[in-house]
Amino acid sequence: MTMTQDTEHDIRLQFLEEAQEYLNEIESGLLGMSTQGIERSTLDGLLRAAHSIKGGGGMMGFTALSQLSHRLEDCFKVLKVRPPESGDTDLESLLLNGVDHLRDVAHHYRQGIDIAQNWLRDIVEPTFEALHDRLGDPQPDDSSALLSAEVGADMAILLFESEVDSILNRLDEVLADPHQPCLSEEFAIAAQELAGLGEMLDLPVFSELCLNISGHLSQVTEPDRVANITTLAQQAWRKAQAMVLVGQRSLIPASLAVEGAEVSQPSPSIQPIAFDPMATSEWDISVLEELEELEKTSSDWSMLEEERSQGLMMS
Repeated sequence: MTMTQDTEHDIRLQFLEEAQEYLNEIESGLLGMSTQGIERSTLDGLLRAAHSIKGGGGMMGFTALSQLSHRLEDCFKVLKVRPPESGDTDLESLLLNGVDHLRDVAHHYRQGIDIAQNWLRDIVEPTFEALHDRLGDPQPDDSSALLSAEVGADMAILLFESEVDSILNRLDEVLADPHQPCLSEEFAIAAQELAGLGEMLDLPVFSELCLNISGHLSQVTEPDRVANITTLAQQAWRKAQAMVLVGQRSLIPASLAVEGAEVSQPSPSIQPIAFDPMATSEWDISVLEELEELEKTSSDWSMLEEERSQGLMMS
């Protein structure tokens, strides 16, 4: 493997180790649930753990792990609104079986073993179907009772799952257009928007990457070079998004490696666009509602806890 492949392999293995820690946390929170009940704060932790596995698994390409942890996450959403009855040992056993299945899936990925579809169908799926039969689906009206979080850290994840992903999806469409109209302009605008978002979230390396991309774009006009830089930019932004979602912000690239070009400092004329969520018409309404509620509740985001809406937890 090349150095880059080695690094990616190490990141994937590190995520799987972190997933194991999350699963241990979930198991500890579930043990004794049928006899002692389960605290709201404990359910918050279980939701965060399942959500982290879901998001990280999806970004790392561990599809089965991501999908199953999503289903377990849905169980915790329902339990937060409708706590389990005392003595419900069957439900506790089903949830713990689900955790064991996630461990098995993570082990397969760690060992590089293909996951057999018949095993998923015959062994794993019945557990999650039984959980669904017992609990059903989370309902939109339950949004006020979903995940409470420390906003300073989780807001970055929330926005990289929603706003950043929306911007990058739009750029994917621009790149896919064979005529590529206004390619440089589209990416330059996106770079400024994302740089402003990085400043708002106190992610200076991400903002630096965005301004570096702006600098490269401002120096080229040839279509082939523009196409090369925008492709590299999209790859770098997707990597940065993945690193934020899996908690590896130190691995966010600060610049593009463009052959035959170097931008040591962003041009003074290139400034990040101040990110004003209230003025952004493309925002999902649930994101807007959450930010409005956060502002009403406290000016100290580091101590703030607020309920996430159902739409923000869907993949």
